[in-house]
Amino acid sequence: MNNKQKINFAFYVSGGASRLLKLIKKDSNILKNIILVINDNAPNLKLKTSLAKKKINYIEINYDNLKLVANEKNIYISKLLLKKFTEHNINYCFCFGRKILTEDLLKKHKNKIINFHPSILPVFPGEKSIDKAKKNNAFLIGNTAHFVDSGIDTGPVIMQSIGYRDATSENILDMQIPMIEQIYKWIIGDRLTIGKRGVIIKNANYKQTVFFPNLE
Repeated sequence: MNNKQKINFAFYVSGGASRLLKLIKKDSNILKNIILVINDNAPNLKLKTSLAKKKINYIEINYDNLKLVANEKNIYISKLLLKKFTEHNINYCFCFGRKILTEDLLKKHKNKIINFHPSILPVFPGEKSIDKAKKNNAFLIGNTAHFVDSGIDTGPVIMQSIGYRDATSENILDMQIPMIEQIYKWIIGDRLTIGKRGVIIKNANYKQTVFFPNLE
């Protein structure tokens, strides 16, 4: 993509949207390219107020008011995202939502929706992954940023972060914030490519850290 073209980002969030709120609090550079935020865990007054100050388009969804159940929610949010991405000319979406996105959206925006999952995939996909890792006494826990496909946390991996098992859930989730900002820079710099072996970042440092803890 031509670097002179503005690249528009959206966020799809559920829960408390803590990572997005922290990006707003630190006035991250990514905010200048965020065009749209869709939250399907309404209401979130703090998020609404924060985005209004930044003049970022914000949509809240309350499934209870819509009287939707089970897979109906997945279909509804997917159709809404597809519609709003088109209306706002969205190029990429950072995904922190809890719903399973459906085929039409994924076909139209293939390798454009990036999920941030709190485990070192392929281990512990799905919900409550940090709890699963701790319950299974995993030595290392962390995060994976990957493109969303039709599976559950199975899309091409972009990057991962790793921490020791004693880290709190909040510490692990906070590791996603620099990941978001780094991937944003890679996209803006046209450095992210997808080949036969998966995602490759041009000129990135893939030097392996072999020992954890480090040798002394």
